[in-house]
Amino acid sequence: MTAPMKTFRQRTAWIAWIAYPTLAVALCLGLWEALVRINDVPLYILPKPSDFLARLVADRTIVLAQAWATSMSIALGFGMAVLVAVPLALAIISVGTLERGLFPVIVFLNIMPKTVIGPILIVWFGVSPAVAVFIVFLMCFFPILVDSMSGFRATDPRLRYITRSMGASAFQTFRYVRLPAAMGYIFAGMKIGIVKAVEGVIIAEFIGSSAGLGFMIMRASSFMDMELMFSGLIATALVALVFNGAMLAAEKFLMPWNRPRHA
Repeated sequence: MTAPMKTFRQRTAWIAWIAYPTLAVALCLGLWEALVRINDVPLYILPKPSDFLARLVADRTIVLAQAWATSMSIALGFGMAVLVAVPLALAIISVGTLERGLFPVIVFLNIMPKTVIGPILIVWFGVSPAVAVFIVFLMCFFPILVDSMSGFRATDPRLRYITRSMGASAFQTFRYVRLPAAMGYIFAGMKIGIVKAVEGVIIAEFIGSSAGLGFMIMRASSFMDMELMFSGLIATALVALVFNGAMLAAEKFLMPWNRPRHA
């Protein structure tokens, strides 16, 4: 395939990737607007998309500040989960005693509902963003740990033996063989984790935070401010899209061998 044709094909794929979801969302919002207008649904029951989108633009400073607070909680909690879960997964796979002794304890702790832990965290940290960060950490930690364990376990042991027989150190074997082989699994866990992080941070901000989109939605509900509540929902969806996009971009950047190849 010639270079101009390849460039044209890539541009067409990008346009289609953006255009189809945008068209689907526009159709859904248009149908929503039409049904609410036709049936004359009151604002306090279900606002029209034109109402809450206009509110989103009018209160953009407030919404952006709360979205920033939510994003910081997600980034901190998710980053902590990755930094703890991936090395721990390697340790559990490498030391049989840890897998038999520590992993059941982690599974038991993961089974506990996170909303039950929330009031305990409020006692420890007070009503603060730290509660949201810790709940995001708990929500992300387990899927990243389990998928990382699967990735490290799936590495062909013959590759490790070959590299060690060629004089590679344990760190070099990990750096050039075990980690690249496990990265597909690790990113699978991280992509599940980032979805659970957005879900967890909103729950945490409902129950024990003084900032963030969840806090804003909860305050708006106490005043029956439906437009601001729906604006918060839209902002939450946009934050989730940004983090998902960042995860896909990181996967493409760190795993260039996994990119689709065109003939």
